[in-house]
Amino acid sequence: MNENNETSKKQKIKELEKLAREVLSLKVEREQRRPLLIEFCGSPKSGKSTTINSLNIFLKRNGFRTIVLTERASVCPISNKTHPFFNIWTLTSALSEIVKNLDQGKDKVDIIISDRGIFDALCWFEWLNTNPSNLSPYLDSQAYTDLKHFILMDMWSRYLDLIYVFKVKPKTSIIREYANLLTEKRGSIMKESVLEGFNSATDNVIKKYQKKFRKVTEIETDTDETDNDPNKVSYIVTKALLEILKELLVEKIGYFESDLVNTLKRGVNEVDKIEKLPINYNNRDIVEDKDYIQPIPIAIITNPQRNKVLMVKKSDKRTSTESPERSKSLIYIGGHVRKEDEKNKNVLTTIERCLHREIQEEIGESLSVRDSKPFLIFTPDNEKSKKHLAVCYILEMDLEDKRFKLTSDEFIMKTGTSKSGHILDINEVASGKHDLEAWSMQILEHIFDKKIPKARDLFSETD
Repeated sequence: MNENNETSKKQKIKELEKLAREVLSLKVEREQRRPLLIEFCGSPKSGKSTTINSLNIFLKRNGFRTIVLTERASVCPISNKTHPFFNIWTLTSALSEIVKNLDQGKDKVDIIISDRGIFDALCWFEWLNTNPSNLSPYLDSQAYTDLKHFILMDMWSRYLDLIYVFKVKPKTSIIREYANLLTEKRGSIMKESVLEGFNSATDNVIKKYQKKFRKVTEIETDTDETDNDPNKVSYIVTKALLEILKELLVEKIGYFESDLVNTLKRGVNEVDKIEKLPINYNNRDIVEDKDYIQPIPIAIITNPQRNKVLMVKKSDKRTSTESPERSKSLIYIGGHVRKEDEKNKNVLTTIERCLHREIQEEIGESLSVRDSKPFLIFTPDNEKSKKHLAVCYILEMDLEDKRFKLTSDEFIMKTGTSKSGHILDINEVASGKHDLEAWSMQILEHIFDKKIPKARDLFSETD
């Protein structure tokens, strides 16, 4: 029997290692710009910490760079765990750690594992709003609503790639809590009634708010399948996690059906041509192979006087040989809409979320685009360009002495004679010294009323 168990264990390890190699390969191929963020939350004594430790060791030994953000409840200076301040402190402490680690410096990581965090706080505030009774709760409904809106803010909730909710019966929690303690006196939380109420609150939160998050997965750790065995739970979680990460890393980009092309003219178009269209999603290689129109949200960063503009140049390693942007100077930044940008099925909201993400990832700025009315640019001059539609936003800001931090794997940096990442006078951009691609020339004329002398069509088939 032991020999069979050992064989089974080795087979499972091989299976997990194979899956890990596939995920690593996808990660390198996609060149993810930020860490994936995973939160573990749920019932006390449900096995989160044990599973996190096992998962972290496995990921590190299989080539992933990880960081674990330890749960904050154990170090909270608020002694009363039923006072809202306790969970407000743990929430804001966890949030500060998440934000700090999302902003990648020299020590980049691939995966952030948060032991409790945003979603967990939402569950506890739900519980506080209904206990000890509906008539006299620890947290009144107005305060709960305010905290709920804070937690669900797109500013950080959108970064949660995966939430693992661990669940266990109250009786099991109690048994596990006191198995190795020399006391049977109950704490303020480790009571059957409190644990039952928290599990109910967690179910309510999942039912009401899981669509606000990218992926919420539940796992019960005291079922016949898991058999109260931490190793079984760790295997189930690690396998499921790798499969989910694999799914998340397969880039799914947005597109419009090709009928849109019949309504577009070459050059500048009004945004109302796409406002009511649904964005569909599929794997990038499939979309690129079809005659679909891919919306590309882009931002033109200029000053209020509109006599200066940010110019960039993409690295050849991030642009295909067929790309109209290859080896060209651009007076915009932006990129493809991805599935994770989708929100409420509203096309412009999705496009705005995409552009906000692209700006953050490409130049490290958080700029709102909601007050900027977009316009479209369509230049269907070859097989590549006729499948892409620029959705253009003009963003005005003070550019005096402004320095942008370009993503090194995306753009040519400010080295040598390259003007990539520099703020240029619009007259210099229009002088003809810089090899602009077609969208940039359309922008130059439409926004800045400038035209390059004897400009040629840089999207032509002869290039």
